[in-house]
Amino acid sequence: MGASGPTIDSERAAEILERSAGKRAIVLGDMVVDEHIIGSATRLSREAPLPVIEQHERRLVPGAATNVATNLGGLGCDVAVAGVVGADAMADRLRDELVRRGVRTDGLLRDPDRVTAVKLRIWAGGDRQRPQSMIARVDTLERSAVKPETADRMTSYLASALTETDALVISDYEAGVVSPSILDAALPAARAAGLVITADAHGDLTRFGDATILTPNQPEAEAELGREITSTADALVAACELRQLVGVEAVLVTLGAAGMALDAATGGRQLIPAAVEGRVADPSGAGDTVAATMTASILGGASPGEAAVLASLAARVVVRQLGVAVVSAEEIVREAHELFA
Repeated sequence: MGASGPTIDSERAAEILERSAGKRAIVLGDMVVDEHIIGSATRLSREAPLPVIEQHERRLVPGAATNVATNLGGLGCDVAVAGVVGADAMADRLRDELVRRGVRTDGLLRDPDRVTAVKLRIWAGGDRQRPQSMIARVDTLERSAVKPETADRMTSYLASALTETDALVISDYEAGVVSPSILDAALPAARAAGLVITADAHGDLTRFGDATILTPNQPEAEAELGREITSTADALVAACELRQLVGVEAVLVTLGAAGMALDAATGGRQLIPAAVEGRVADPSGAGDTVAATMTASILGGASPGEAAVLASLAARVVVRQLGVAVVSAEEIVREAHELFA
């Protein structure tokens, strides 16, 4: 990556991330529990032509919007979540895990008529430390919008909380929390307060015209533009088209193994090649890490180009770990030193 794309030296990376430490952020969106069953495929079942998994470990970690929050916290930001969960045991476990990681949960609202979202992944093959592959995923989600009274509680919380923060990150997995009424209350208020606003969202991206940064993946960008992205050069064109269509200051399209395409009102277009080398253990959650690192970096005074390079380095760290992972400033600085020294 160093020879063929933009770089950042470790001293500059450290300076940016030190400045972002202590900055305040609210993550609004879908609260999801990522659960992982890790085991070995010991034999085929007699009931069906499927492997029998011998479980070695079961993990529960914050996912989706809560993964964005824990990554911001890992980078030293003061983070709160704003979302809706059920009144169930999984909500208790998620709240406890967030509190343990230093994330504030005043905006984590309970609704007894909803079920806390869970994405269960089953891993098998290889040894206990490095399972080879994910063999199944089971999602427990609600797609319906939150009730009007719950939306009112959320807008009331945001009206107060947005006056005491530096950034708003919207993480919309289309699980009902980022409803039109909540978005209409949050975005203009955040814009008027001069916050950094990052939107990492599925669905209609034109909803986020008040945002600062948009971080869609390639399928999301293609769906919004109604066409395929055929090359990295075309990805740069697509990022520009999206920025002009939505009206944001910068668009970063994540392209998986092909890297990232950035178009910014200041700094122009840049292709950031993927920084990943070697085995990718698990790409899940990398987009959350990118959104968190872009936000923290901008809060620390980075240009959009610098923020995108730091986000690429952060993604390099987390995809080497099984399950959604949290990156630290120290790990990003170390990656910058190893790649660009």
